[in-house]
Amino acid sequence: MVKNMNEEKDTLDEIFVDKNVPMDKKLLVDILKPFVTIDNEGVINFTEDYERLNDNVKALIYLVAKKAKVAKEIIEKNQEAAGPKEISENAGISEGSAKMAVSQRFKNILNRVSGGYIIPNYNLKKVLEIVSVREA
Repeated sequence: MVKNMNEEKDTLDEIFVDKNVPMDKKLLVDILKPFVTIDNEGVINFTEDYERLNDNVKALIYLVAKKAKVAKEIIEKNQEAAGPKEISENAGISEGSAKMAVSQRFKNILNRVSGGYIIPNYNLKKVLEIVSVREA
């Protein structure tokens, strides 16, 4: 069915997401700036504010940082995903906490893909809301 250009916007559009939404680099900065810096080699350095976050949110921040490294072309898109073991080792949290974050706490925000979990671009605003609440 071809949509007529003169038709009004379908009210169902409010609940549909576009999997191909481009990455919003400003949103990545807004999420990450209080919590991390990333050097030119891709090493993620955590701030004091990061240390105050709970482990579930630390896992999210790590996944967003990997997305930023993809945006900056430090790593390839196919390296964006991370499993609980990688998250644990690199985010400074236990593997149990990482598993809890990806499989229970934030399973509605993350997508499971080959190699682990990613945050789809269309869910970055939800991540910002979560970290903004934690910061306040």
